[in-house]
Amino acid sequence: MKKKIVFRFAAIILGVFAIVLVGKGVNWYNWSHLTAQERATKITERMAGKLDLTFEQKERVLVLNLEKVVDFEGKEFCKNHKHGHHGESNPAYQEWRNEMKEILTDEQERVMRL
Repeated sequence: MKKKIVFRFAAIILGVFAIVLVGKGVNWYNWSHLTAQERATKITERMAGKLDLTFEQKERVLVLNLEKVVDFEGKEFCKNHKHGHHGESNPAYQEWRNEMKEILTDEQERVMRL
């Protein structure tokens, strides 16, 4: 009786794990088939919703995000990414953050850091 319960519990855990993996795979697949312009637009739309960007800010952020997406997909970023230089430690990321500070208000910058 205990073996049946353990096997059912293990099957449920594995099923949930499989569903999560499939969901993540689908999201990655959808993201990987977008153009750089589409990715930058999606990122900007998400930021606009979170930060309540003005129209002018949104246009400037879109241009900056497009540059970021193209840079991050470039060979130099991929080479650095493989060696653990990704995220906040990446020089391209730091440059993007500094340029974002010029566009955003202090309050928007604070919200973005959260």
